[in-house]
Amino acid sequence: MDQNVDAAFIRRAVEASDLAALRVALYQATGDPALAAFGPVATLDAAEQARLADRAAQLLEHGVDDLERRVPDDAELRKLMDLVLGVPTRDAHFEVRKKFLAFTPYPFQYERPKGAAPVPEGFEVAIVGAGPAGIAMAVQLGRLGVPYVLYDRRSEIGGTWSIHKYPDIRVDTLSITYEFSFDDEYPWREYFARGEDVRGYLDFIVDKYGVREHVRLDHDLEEARFDEDASVWNLTFRGPSGARVERDANVVVSAAGVFAKRKLPDIAGIDDFEGTMLHPTQWTPDVDVQGKRVAVFGNGSTGVQLLAPVAEEAEHVTVFQRTPQWIAQRPKYGQSVEPEVRWLFDHVPGYWNWCRYTSIIGLMTWHDDFLIPDPEWEEQGGHITQKSEQLREFMIGYIQEQLGDRQDLLDQLVPDYAPMVRRPVVDNRWYKSLTRENVDLVTAPVERITKTGIETADGTHHEIDVIVFATGFEVDQFLWPANYYGQGGRSLREYWGPASPRAYLGMMVPHFPNFFMLYGPNSQPVSGGISLPSWFQIWGAYVAQCLDAMFEQGDSRVSVSEAAFEAYNADSDAVGSELAFIKDTRSVERNYYVDKDGRLLVNTPYETAELYAMMKEPKRDALEFGS
Repeated sequence: MDQNVDAAFIRRAVEASDLAALRVALYQATGDPALAAFGPVATLDAAEQARLADRAAQLLEHGVDDLERRVPDDAELRKLMDLVLGVPTRDAHFEVRKKFLAFTPYPFQYERPKGAAPVPEGFEVAIVGAGPAGIAMAVQLGRLGVPYVLYDRRSEIGGTWSIHKYPDIRVDTLSITYEFSFDDEYPWREYFARGEDVRGYLDFIVDKYGVREHVRLDHDLEEARFDEDASVWNLTFRGPSGARVERDANVVVSAAGVFAKRKLPDIAGIDDFEGTMLHPTQWTPDVDVQGKRVAVFGNGSTGVQLLAPVAEEAEHVTVFQRTPQWIAQRPKYGQSVEPEVRWLFDHVPGYWNWCRYTSIIGLMTWHDDFLIPDPEWEEQGGHITQKSEQLREFMIGYIQEQLGDRQDLLDQLVPDYAPMVRRPVVDNRWYKSLTRENVDLVTAPVERITKTGIETADGTHHEIDVIVFATGFEVDQFLWPANYYGQGGRSLREYWGPASPRAYLGMMVPHFPNFFMLYGPNSQPVSGGISLPSWFQIWGAYVAQCLDAMFEQGDSRVSVSEAAFEAYNADSDAVGSELAFIKDTRSVERNYYVDKDGRLLVNTPYETAELYAMMKEPKRDALEFGS
């Protein structure tokens, strides 16, 4: 053991740890029966937690050099899962939880079986978008030996983490859950990583897994046309110098995502403003709010993150709120990872795995708890479910605590819809910032923007120097800014028509062979259970299996059948219509989860285990192959 690691260091490590994760990791490594004698950590009183912490410290003081990383069999793993949360693991959840724990290498990725058909000579995949999803796809293809090129329209990798560099940008889930399950080595600096650390992580992955040499930056895809005779996609880019660049690819995987085309509000006079006006995607180090009068539109994740740092520098900030949001705290948000906890990650086998597990697996019942209305509860006068209302009361209590005696603010900030039917927002001192003397909350409708400010419906004119539109993205503009033309020259946008875009499993569209989307329509899982980077890997594995099936059959193209596409979307709409996203009509307006026609647009309606079962391997009868 390192000579700098003494009993005091270990005690600090235990006190700062996720005790539930540390207990089960040590039990897995040592088999110490005293650890198994304790109940779930969440149910222990202070005295029992102290005794458990003492035992963990004793085991660590004994030494960690002999502790080995060990892969448990399924029976032991299920026992450990039940131990850490104190509830039985459902059979349907076991496989996806096992893979999320990542005790084996590359758990969510596809492994080509021995004797598989070789990759055809000259075959190449074009991945469009070098954000996390595109990088996951690249790692998957690289491991299978499938040639690929990763294109991005920007001059650096990172996707949305490259585009956004506004003050205090950070992840709103724990950093160790916002990473790929095939690597546990990145030393996150904060529990909720800032944007620069996320970009550092993505650079780390790109370099470690040999992706960098395949990246072509400053390549903005404008058009993709499928050549039916050759079964290839002809791609047209605007290249680094602005010149036209043409490339061919056998398969295109779009990882352009949904947060690409910024959205600005439709307000009269928006072009008349003579001050500085910007969307957070346009934030650069040159943006100066020092001593300025600033207006902030939007109270989603971006608006909530940037308010506090802006208010600390600006002369005055006016927050224009259209719809209240449920905004909650997260333990350790804004806190650096202690050196002692970093030591646990580096030296205690399984601690990283179980920390990820305890951080997110408890959300596996999210569907039942918050999304599926309980008829019996509603017949008694309740709303959605009992847990939903309990969460509502808890969150109201948090808002009251943050606002103090500001009843005037409380009256304007508590939503009238249920929690979790919109994207949850993490508090970054937003409520506290609203109580500052130099911050005002305005809920009156905005009438117009003038040369010098903003006029609201109550007749007030707010003098403003800088307007920040934290108003999100045109999330229905999938694949933006590229245009795709499939079989018969049909345009994908025309195929979708005036209704919102649809896809099979969020990835495939009929008549567009050898084309896949990552983060396509109705693909965002919101039922909890595993992290978004895990889904990127699952989607990438699905694409890889489709390619392997094509190689195996000696074909040159694969697509989804019209029948499978229609059946899947009919079922998805039917399931989605019964969820609280739609049932809680008070939440539908200005909810980017729901389109203008009242159907789910971005999210999938399926529960985690059910969705994983659909995606873990392609159903051959849903696919069409050809040459």
